[in-house]
Amino acid sequence: MVALTIKFCKFKHAYTNTSYIQVLKRNYLSNTVLENVEKKIHPFKQIHPWKSLKELADDLLDNIIYNKDGLLVLNKPYGIPRGGGSENFNKRNHVSNAVHYTLEDTLPYICNQLNYEHLTIAKCPEKYMSGITLLATTSQILHAIELAYVRSHFFGNTYWVITVGVPSVLSNFHRLAIKSISNPQFKYRKTILTSTWSKNEEKFHKVKIFKARYDVLSNSTLNLCSLLKLRASTESRHVIRLFTSTYLYAPVLGDNIFSSQIQKVGNTYVNIDPFLSAPALPKLDKRLLQLLDVNSRQQEIIPVHIHLKSTLLSSFFGKDILLEAPLSPFFNWTCKQLEFKNFMQNNVPCEQKI
Repeated sequence: MVALTIKFCKFKHAYTNTSYIQVLKRNYLSNTVLENVEKKIHPFKQIHPWKSLKELADDLLDNIIYNKDGLLVLNKPYGIPRGGGSENFNKRNHVSNAVHYTLEDTLPYICNQLNYEHLTIAKCPEKYMSGITLLATTSQILHAIELAYVRSHFFGNTYWVITVGVPSVLSNFHRLAIKSISNPQFKYRKTILTSTWSKNEEKFHKVKIFKARYDVLSNSTLNLCSLLKLRASTESRHVIRLFTSTYLYAPVLGDNIFSSQIQKVGNTYVNIDPFLSAPALPKLDKRLLQLLDVNSRQQEIIPVHIHLKSTLLSSFFGKDILLEAPLSPFFNWTCKQLEFKNFMQNNVPCEQKI
């Protein structure tokens, strides 16, 4: 909380309509009130507090989860991309006071501070996610990480996700295909999830298999949102957002890409043709906006609530290593605002199995 002090400039006043005493009284009361006002900065506007690249790098060093035998694990902040490229620029997502540094930008400083000659990013959540990020000091470590993911059938990542609404089924497993489709009327292609595909499509890699197992950990007050634990085989192409919207009918809180692909007609949700649905801010319940302390005009500041909370490295040089990343401050704040039941019990960090 930062105290807000406002200094008034001297001004000339015409005394014809208001007495001098009234002017002094009004100014005294105004100053007294304003000096005691505290400027509240919304948590969604404090996601990027760093003033320099060094501050970001130091913050990452303060959030090291694991550092042993050439494996370095960080808790990546929300809104920080892996490196340059397309994910570094996306108008559909917004971070207030965003910095334009990347994780790769911080590596020389981190190497210097930890006395490493080289670091390679092995696994990293996409820009608009936070959580477990794996770095390797050698090609041998990098290869071991890849093998660990293969052994877990790429099912070693567990995400915490806040969705708008409550899935009708509170726990389930899905095996779907990520597919790219076209429409003769449009020059671009769209990504969809489908439950039907041919063996040839899978054999010749025309589709990518997506497996997801989710459990609803808790419902919020008034059942406006849900806190999900989601194990997913991949996060590429924003598939987690796509999955929660079009299969659970519960879009990720803060998602401005796929939430428009569903629409409620009466008491039933229906999928919208992806070519006819333009990415847009979803219409959120006024009660939800009040709980989040934002109005409809400020809605774009709501971040995407997906956090890569844990990763299991299977048989990593003969040992299973379970890595756990604390929630980001804004994610933690949202959970408290929404009054998720059993939140504190579910938020107890897991012990590392080393």
